[in-house]
Amino acid sequence: MTKKLAVALSALVLSSGMAFAQAAEGPWTMDEFMAAYPEVTPELFVQIDTNGDGMIDQEELDAAVEAGLIDDSNEG
Repeated sequence: MTKKLAVALSALVLSSGMAFAQAAEGPWTMDEFMAAYPEVTPELFVQIDTNGDGMIDQEELDAAVEAGLIDDSNEG
């Protein structure tokens, strides 16, 4: 029983880590993105969201930084 519990806990920890890594890499919702970049307004979010899916992916973030739309100096 102890071995099964250890395996189950390990799987839970690993899956939590993967979910955290995905959140750190995006895509981000408007709320998540605006929490990370307080200078972003809803209007600017829509401008950055070039594919219009309501999420900012890494490609859109990189393009926004390159275009000078946001400052990425607060990124971890």
